[in-house]
Amino acid sequence: MIDAVAKSRRKVIFRDSTQQEYNTLYITADELSAFMHKYDEEATGVLSDFYDPQPYGQTRRGNELNIKIKSPQINLICGSTPSTLLKYMPETAWDQGFMSRVIMVFSDERQIGDDFATVDTSLNPDLIHDLRSISGLVGPFEVTPDYRKAVDNWRALREPPLPTHPKLIHYATRRRVHLYKLSMVSAIDRSDVLMLTVDDFNRALGWLIEAEATMPDIFKAGAGNADARAMDEIYHYVLTMGARGPVAERKIVNFAKEHIPLHSIERVVGVMERSGQLVAVGLDKRTGLRMYRAGVPEVDVDGNLLQ
Repeated sequence: MIDAVAKSRRKVIFRDSTQQEYNTLYITADELSAFMHKYDEEATGVLSDFYDPQPYGQTRRGNELNIKIKSPQINLICGSTPSTLLKYMPETAWDQGFMSRVIMVFSDERQIGDDFATVDTSLNPDLIHDLRSISGLVGPFEVTPDYRKAVDNWRALREPPLPTHPKLIHYATRRRVHLYKLSMVSAIDRSDVLMLTVDDFNRALGWLIEAEATMPDIFKAGAGNADARAMDEIYHYVLTMGARGPVAERKIVNFAKEHIPLHSIERVVGVMERSGQLVAVGLDKRTGLRMYRAGVPEVDVDGNLLQ
């Protein structure tokens, strides 16, 4: 990765004969694990360094410095399921620099389309024109007084709405940098003028808030464990069998032992009963054991299952 960044050097000469040199690279991966098969502190440390284009050097073969990058920068976009992401990232990663520099975008919306429809995969000529125009833009951005005032007011209010999830505490410290970078994206999307206006501030903050609103859902969607999955299996079993009447406890135990250790069955069934997933409706006259039916799951106003 470092070698690839080192080879991606560009040099721009301005009209006043001044020069600007930088190295930029983008990485796209359908799966995070396809880019980096396991969490690597050294690799994520380098990626953190490349978030801000500061000079980077690496020493190899003793004390010989054979790589020196004046202004490196990497853009990384990749996909992951919530459960894979939480399994991939150790708890300490959320307190370190790499994840504080990542904007996570989450949606559990399912789109159903026509699998047999003819899809035009050619790029829009206007898009190609805009991308070429954007790639030729160089130089520093300037800010209008209104943009500066909007930022100052936002900072004075402590940058609301501030994410409060424990895993996002360190991410919250870099929101302002994210806002500036998104503002630059907004500006070059609007025109070829490298000027940040209050419209760019509002647009960038809207993008940021939209992404942050669903970030906590990532941790909720990926937080399943063995007991939780077993409870889902047991609930589905009782719900299905309950169509013919109450289900005997012994049948639930025989089903549960295929999914969880024997010593956990009584505890799991007890938790399901206390949470309302299982409802005792009487005793089996032959065995004296309880009979159960599946409880009606509680949902919030949006129809989401309450755990």
